[in-house]
Amino acid sequence: MVVPNSKPTLICTFWTEKLYNPDSFRAHMKGMWKTRKKFEIQVAGQNLFLISFELEEDLELILERRPWLFRKSLILFDRLCQTMERDQIKLTSSPFWIKIESCSPEFDKKDLLHGIGVTFGGVLRSEVSEEFCRLRINLDAQEPLRRGIFVSTDYVNKVWIPFKYENLPLFCFGCGRMGHGMSNCNQIPPAKKSKVSENPPYSMALKVESRLVGKESLKFNSLMKQTGVQSFYMGGEKKTPNIIKSAEDGYT
Repeated sequence: MVVPNSKPTLICTFWTEKLYNPDSFRAHMKGMWKTRKKFEIQVAGQNLFLISFELEEDLELILERRPWLFRKSLILFDRLCQTMERDQIKLTSSPFWIKIESCSPEFDKKDLLHGIGVTFGGVLRSEVSEEFCRLRINLDAQEPLRRGIFVSTDYVNKVWIPFKYENLPLFCFGCGRMGHGMSNCNQIPPAKKSKVSENPPYSMALKVESRLVGKESLKFNSLMKQTGVQSFYMGGEKKTPNIIKSAEDGYT
């Protein structure tokens, strides 16, 4: 049984099969989190921790600033408000910021972000500027990362919009899932792992910090040149973008 503290309490775990030293985790988070009042971390199970705060606002600040990483592994959090059996605790998702660096002029940025957010189950928050736009969504850690999405308008047949994720943890270049590297991937058959590693479908291009261009963008740009697909603004009123399909349904 996991019993909540009388104080504001979070329960957390790491999205990885690795086992981490609790003292190491404790020291790392106490050095990273700058809360107004102190907080305590206690072990609740294997890679499972209870974090109790003196102030509710400190707990809310930690949740607001997700995702948090420990040794490149994603930390998953939830509030603990009642006593639960350990096998009832399901921590599988976390908010992330997705940055859209190239917003073509034919798209209304707010509508574009809304349309993309719907495919993730909704937009938690969005920000729009002249240089880029970004949206905060909830990611299911069990699913592969999405590399981008196809959109269209009345003026544009099909445009590939690549995603870049802020503060992305360790992920597999083979299956696209967070929590492990390709050498430890059990989603790819051993017989195919060597071939996949030579030309992996995922890359560091998914990280905001990287300036790499994803292969999907290169493929689609090349295809547009070959087929003469138009992807520029023809003038006139901006139209609401139509979300066509996600990366997983498009180029792989």
